[in-house]
Amino acid sequence: MASAKEWLNQKFKEWEKTQGKAQSYYSFARHLGVSQTSLAAWMDGAIEPQGDDLALIAVKLGPEIYERVGAAQPHLQQSDRLVAVLQGLPAGLRERLTDAAVEAAQTIRDRGLAPDSIEGKRLAVEIFASKGIRLTN
Repeated sequence: MASAKEWLNQKFKEWEKTQGKAQSYYSFARHLGVSQTSLAAWMDGAIEPQGDDLALIAVKLGPEIYERVGAAQPHLQQSDRLVAVLQGLPAGLRERLTDAAVEAAQTIRDRGLAPDSIEGKRLAVEIFASKGIRLTN
Protein backbone atom coordinates (compact mmCIF):
# COMPACT_ATOMS: atom_id res chain seq x y z
CA MET A 1 0.00 0.00 0.00
CA ALA A 2 1.25 3.47 -0.89
CA SER A 3 2.19 5.88 1.89
CA ALA A 4 0.30 9.15 2.38
CA LYS A 5 3.21 10.93 0.67
CA GLU A 6 3.10 8.65 -2.40
CA TRP A 7 -0.71 8.72 -2.54
CA LEU A 8 -0.89 12.52 -2.32
CA ASN A 9 1.78 12.94 -4.98
CA GLN A 10 -0.15 10.57 -7.27
CA LYS A 11 -3.40 12.46 -6.61
CA PHE A 12 -1.61 15.74 -7.35
CA LYS A 13 -0.47 14.39 -10.73
CA GLU A 14 -3.98 13.15 -11.52
CA TRP A 15 -5.51 16.51 -10.56
CA GLU A 16 -2.86 18.39 -12.52
CA LYS A 17 -3.81 16.44 -15.67
CA THR A 18 -7.45 17.47 -15.26
CA GLN A 19 -6.34 21.11 -15.15
CA GLY A 20 -4.72 20.88 -18.58
CA LYS A 21 -1.39 22.42 -17.57
CA ALA A 22 1.30 22.30 -14.89
CA GLN A 23 0.04 23.35 -11.46
CA SER A 24 1.67 24.43 -8.21
CA TYR A 25 1.29 22.96 -4.73
CA TYR A 26 -0.29 26.31 -3.84
CA SER A 27 -3.07 25.75 -6.40
CA PHE A 28 -3.55 22.17 -5.22
CA ALA A 29 -3.72 23.35 -1.59
CA ARG A 30 -6.40 25.89 -2.53
CA HIS A 31 -8.33 23.15 -4.35
CA LEU A 32 -8.20 20.98 -1.22
CA GLY A 33 -8.93 23.83 1.21
CA VAL A 34 -5.70 23.31 3.19
CA SER A 35 -2.61 25.43 3.75
CA GLN A 36 0.19 25.28 1.20
CA THR A 37 2.74 24.83 3.98
CA SER A 38 0.96 21.75 5.32
CA LEU A 39 0.45 20.29 1.86
CA ALA A 40 4.14 20.69 1.01
CA ALA A 41 5.13 18.96 4.26
CA TRP A 42 2.73 16.08 3.56
CA MET A 43 3.92 15.68 -0.02
CA ASP A 44 7.56 15.70 1.15
CA GLY A 45 6.72 13.06 3.76
CA ALA A 46 7.82 15.26 6.68
CA ILE A 47 4.43 14.88 8.40
CA GLU A 48 1.09 13.27 7.66
CA PRO A 49 -2.26 15.07 7.47
CA GLN A 50 -4.53 14.81 10.48
CA GLY A 51 -7.74 16.13 11.98
CA ASP A 52 -9.89 18.45 9.89
CA ASP A 53 -7.36 18.36 7.06
CA LEU A 54 -8.00 14.63 6.64
CA ALA A 55 -11.71 15.31 6.19
CA LEU A 56 -11.03 18.00 3.57
CA ILE A 57 -8.68 15.69 1.67
CA ALA A 58 -11.16 12.81 1.89
CA VAL A 59 -13.95 14.93 0.43
CA LYS A 60 -11.83 16.04 -2.54
CA LEU A 61 -9.60 13.03 -3.19
CA GLY A 62 -11.30 10.08 -1.55
CA PRO A 63 -11.54 8.37 1.83
CA GLU A 64 -8.45 6.24 1.12
CA ILE A 65 -6.41 8.97 2.81
CA TYR A 66 -7.52 7.60 6.19
CA GLU A 67 -6.05 4.22 5.33
CA ARG A 68 -2.80 5.81 4.15
CA VAL A 69 -2.22 7.54 7.49
CA GLY A 70 -3.50 4.63 9.58
CA ALA A 71 -6.50 6.54 10.93
CA ALA A 72 -10.05 5.30 11.37
CA GLN A 73 -12.45 6.80 8.87
CA PRO A 74 -15.01 8.87 10.77
CA HIS A 75 -18.68 8.71 10.00
CA LEU A 76 -19.12 12.23 8.77
CA GLN A 77 -22.38 13.91 9.51
CA GLN A 78 -24.14 15.28 6.45
CA SER A 79 -23.53 18.82 7.71
CA ASP A 80 -19.78 18.16 8.13
CA ARG A 81 -19.56 16.87 4.57
CA LEU A 82 -21.48 19.90 3.28
CA VAL A 83 -19.19 22.35 5.08
CA ALA A 84 -16.08 20.62 3.73
CA VAL A 85 -17.43 20.63 0.18
CA LEU A 86 -18.54 24.28 0.34
CA GLN A 87 -15.06 25.34 1.42
CA GLY A 88 -13.71 24.00 -1.86
CA LEU A 89 -16.02 26.10 -4.03
CA PRO A 90 -15.44 29.62 -5.35
CA ALA A 91 -16.60 32.26 -2.86
CA GLY A 92 -19.38 33.65 -5.05
CA LEU A 93 -20.92 30.25 -5.70
CA ARG A 94 -20.51 29.26 -2.05
CA GLU A 95 -22.43 32.38 -1.00
CA ARG A 96 -25.21 31.84 -3.55
CA LEU A 97 -25.63 28.19 -2.54
CA THR A 98 -25.70 29.08 1.15
CA ASP A 99 -28.16 31.94 0.64
CA ALA A 100 -30.45 29.77 -1.48
CA ALA A 101 -30.38 26.88 0.99
CA VAL A 102 -31.09 29.13 3.97
CA GLU A 103 -33.91 30.92 2.17
CA ALA A 104 -35.44 27.67 0.91
CA ALA A 105 -35.34 26.00 4.33
CA GLN A 106 -36.80 29.07 6.05
CA THR A 107 -39.58 29.52 3.47
CA ILE A 108 -40.53 25.83 3.59
CA ARG A 109 -40.60 25.97 7.39
CA ASP A 110 -42.58 29.25 7.44
CA ARG A 111 -45.20 27.77 5.13
CA GLY A 112 -45.48 24.62 7.22
CA LEU A 113 -44.46 22.36 4.34
CA ALA A 114 -42.65 19.06 4.60
CA PRO A 115 -39.22 19.44 2.95
CA ASP A 116 -39.72 16.29 0.85
CA SER A 117 -43.25 17.16 -0.22
CA ILE A 118 -43.91 18.02 -3.85
CA GLU A 119 -44.69 21.61 -2.88
CA GLY A 120 -41.56 21.86 -0.69
CA LYS A 121 -39.36 20.56 -3.50
CA ARG A 122 -40.99 22.88 -6.04
CA LEU A 123 -40.43 25.87 -3.76
CA ALA A 124 -36.77 24.94 -3.18
CA VAL A 125 -36.17 24.60 -6.94
CA GLU A 126 -37.73 28.04 -7.52
CA ILE A 127 -35.62 29.68 -4.82
CA PHE A 128 -32.40 28.11 -6.09
CA ALA A 129 -33.32 29.21 -9.64
CA SER A 130 -33.81 32.79 -8.41
CA LYS A 131 -30.16 32.66 -7.24
CA GLY A 132 -28.99 31.39 -10.63
CA ILE A 133 -28.69 27.75 -9.55
CA ARG A 134 -30.48 25.20 -11.70
CA LEU A 135 -31.53 21.98 -9.99
CA THR A 136 -32.52 18.86 -11.90
CA ASN A 137 -33.67 15.41 -10.94
